[in-house]
Amino acid sequence: MTYGQIITLLFILLILYYAGLVTMDIMADKRMKASDEAKNEEAEIDISGLAGGFEPVEINRDNSRPTTVPQSMGTVRYKEPVMTNGYPVDSLISKTKNAIESGRYDDLDNLVYKCEAA
Repeated sequence: MTYGQIITLLFILLILYYAGLVTMDIMADKRMKASDEAKNEEAEIDISGLAGGFEPVEINRDNSRPTTVPQSMGTVRYKEPVMTNGYPVDSLISKTKNAIESGRYDDLDNLVYKCEAA
């Protein structure tokens, strides 16, 4: 086979492929329309006889539950923070207060860097 014959054969196969796709799309569209028509068939139900005998009923529910405090949770105690990377909490607080009062945050920047690097 020559190059021209191969290209011609591939072109013909491509045309047949697209013709098949178009045909299958048309058939699928017809099937979809038929199934939609079957789904749209609804039967009407008359409930006027049932609705006439309807009487509303009030339902009362008691949603309040007694609040019980577990005995182990009696008093809440202050707990020291643990995640300071080995730097004392009192020192952190005092340096923070000093930085706020003086307006110089150089000390605080170094402190944060040390805590992050630890």
